[in-house]
This record gives sequence, C-alpha cells and structure tokens, in this order.
Amino acid sequence: MSTPTGQRPLFQPRVISAAVFGTTVEWYDFALYATAASLVFNKLYFPGGDPLVGTIAAFGTFAIGFLGRPLGGAYFGELGDRKGRKHVLVVTLLLMGIATTGIGLLPTYGAIGVAAPVLLTLLRFLQGFAAGGEKTGALILLFENAPPRWRGLLSSLPAIGTGTGTLLSTGAMALASTTLSGQAFLDWGWRIPFLLSAVLTLFGLWVRRSLDETDDFQQELKRLAAERPERAGKEPLRRRLAASRFVESWRKYPKEMVIVICAGAAENCGYYVFGTFSVAYAADSGLVTGPLLTGIMAVSVVKLVSVPLFGALSDRWGRRPVSILGALVMAAACYPFFRMVDTEQAWLIWLALLLTLGIGQSAILGSQPAFFAELFGTRVRFTAVGVANNIGTVLTGGMAPLLASALLLWFDHSIAGVVIFLLLTCGITVVTVALARETREREGVRAHAEDKVG
Repeated sequence: MSTPTGQRPLFQPRVISAAVFGTTVEWYDFALYATAASLVFNKLYFPGGDPLVGTIAAFGTFAIGFLGRPLGGAYFGELGDRKGRKHVLVVTLLLMGIATTGIGLLPTYGAIGVAAPVLLTLLRFLQGFAAGGEKTGALILLFENAPPRWRGLLSSLPAIGTGTGTLLSTGAMALASTTLSGQAFLDWGWRIPFLLSAVLTLFGLWVRRSLDETDDFQQELKRLAAERPERAGKEPLRRRLAASRFVESWRKYPKEMVIVICAGAAENCGYYVFGTFSVAYAADSGLVTGPLLTGIMAVSVVKLVSVPLFGALSDRWGRRPVSILGALVMAAACYPFFRMVDTEQAWLIWLALLLTLGIGQSAILGSQPAFFAELFGTRVRFTAVGVANNIGTVLTGGMAPLLASALLLWFDHSIAGVVIFLLLTCGITVVTVALARETREREGVRAHAEDKVG
C-alpha cells in the first residue's frame, strides 16, 4: 500500500540496511582495486623500469573502471526507471562480486604474459559497469522512501556504505601487507581480500532479497499504464527511442544534467587524489605508507558520522551552502596535505586526511545526493542521476590518480601540478553549485517531473 510522502517514517531499518550494506560490499570491491593498484598491480601486472611509470600504467586500468560507469549508469538507469529499483540493486551487486573474485584468481604477467593486464582491464571495466548503477540505485531507493524534510539525511546514507567499504578494503589490504612478508604478500597474500568478496556478495544479496519497490516508482508505473495501454512494444523504433529515459533526460533536463556532471568535481577528484594517489605518491617517494593507510581507515570511520551530519545540515541550511563549504575546505587544505604527508608524522597525516576527506569531502557527500535527485522527476530520476553523476566521476574522479601521477612526472616530482589540478576541480564545484538554484524547499518532486513532460 502506498504511503503519503509526508507520512513516511524516518527510520526504515529494512530499506536502510539493504541500501547501505549493499553499497558497502560494492565499494569494498571497487576501492580494493584502488589500493592494489598503488601497491601490487604496478609490480605484478605492469613490470618495468621506473616505478612511477608502472604506477601510471596501473592507474590507467583503474581509470578504465570509470569509463564503464556512465555506460552502467545509462543501462541500469533505464532498467531501474522501467523495471524497478530492486531488480537493478540485485544485478549490480552480483556483477561486482563476480568481477572482484575474478581479479583475485587472475594469473600475473609472469604467468600468462600480456593476457594478464588485458584480463585485469576487462574485469576492472565490469566493476565500473556495475558501480554505475549501484550507488545511484541505493541513493534513489532511500530518497524515494524519505519524508521530504529528511531527504538530505537519508539520501546521504549510501555514502556511509562507500566509506565503510573503503575502510574494510583498506583494512583488509593493510592487514595482509603487514602480517605477511613482502614476498608472500606479492606472491599470494594480496589475493585474500579480493576472494573475500564472494562471501560479502552472497550476504549482500541475502540482505536485498526482500526489498519492495518504492511508492514513487509504483505510482509512476500506474500513471504510465493508464496513459499507454499495451502499445509500447508495437510502436515504431523512432518513437521507442524518443521514449528512452536517456534521451528524455538530455532533452528535458539539459541544464540539470550539466549541473550534476560538474557539481561533484571537487569530491570526485579529492577522494581519489587524497585517498588513492597519495599512497602511490608516498610509496614512489620512499616515504612510509603505513600512516596513510591507517589514516584512510580512521577517516572512513569518521565519515560514518560526518556524512549523515552534513546531510542533516543540508536539510536545515540548504544543499548549496553545505556543498560549497566542503569544496572550499578541500581547496584550502590541498597544498598543506602533501606537505603533511612529506613529514611522515602520523598525527599530521591523519589531520590532513581529516580536513580533506573527513570534513571537505563529507560535506559534499552529505549534501549532493538529495540535491541531484531533487533536480529530476520519478520517470527519469534513476537514468538522469546515474548518467550525469557517472560522467562527472569519469572526468574528474576516475582519471584523477592517472592525471595526478602524470602531473607529478611532468613537474619533475613536484606536487605543484597536482595542487593546481585540485584547485581547478574545487573551483568548478563552487561555481556550478553557486549558479544552481536551491532545491531543499521543493516539495512534490514528482509533480515537477510531470510539468516537464507536459
């Protein structure tokens, strides 16, 4: 039975656990690759001379995963807007588990030659394809089940899953690398965290098995059934293409699509530079990596509280000021971050991570999910947010470690180029969000969509 939007309960354990735990498993898999690219893949799958060159090659395959995300966003978005949110959330989790377990079983370059990096690249692409639908699906699930005055808080909860997944993956890799000898870790120890994905995936599928479709989606299905009885499969191809949610998103919401693409630039770039590239930067510079790995784990715990806090603040202050605040904090901290890493002092490294990821990124992660969902109506929401957000992630997130490594090489191991890159992405976020209109007070998001259709 449908529940009026204003009467929906804030705490819905089954919906929240299905969204958050599933996203945790997905991002355990996705983030695990990032850590392995910094510590393992550059040696086992891209052996060569200069370690930095091998790191760039490893981050190249890391970026390939992001190329699959807009495709996954478009495919699973269309599927989610037509067939339902639950179906997509089950399929994406299964695909991610298969890809990650496959990486854990993959022979190295020394065993099968060039086929090893090729297969690694294909499995990474499959990870990205699955991730393109997962995070958006979890966001939409919680957004459409949230009472209007708490959309910011509930929509931010999938980001807890990304933080928890990062915590678990970093912890698993750190445990394997510190408890085993260096050679044992390279020989087989790094595979254990990847193989654990199979167990986590099965549990995640069990958690999601009893999900119901959202009331918003069910009402949209009823509306479509009343408007177009039994003719959809017999329409000409041209008309079916015109009815595509992907085409409709760009035709009816072009400004909103550009906003979503650009608004996440600071968060996307910052996360993968501060949380991924920094490990490779320290390793290639001969610095200790232990404080960085433990710091990334610690800040992931902090984000379990800070992200929902900023989500709740966006319900009170608005999406725009909270998002802009996060981008400005990241911009101010980007140069001091690397100077703190250079000291090799654990407390300074942890402080740097707290400022950039625990506060700056968390503010953006907490405020933008509801902001993005509020820009679109039920009919195209999954597709529009999935496509636009993942395009932005590719442009400013997936390429970030690769570009940062290349800039470090280009600037003769000076961090200046990386800092300029970070400042540019933070500026894009600030300008885009400042020019967008506030969405917090918008009620009746579905009615807005129907006005657009008309």
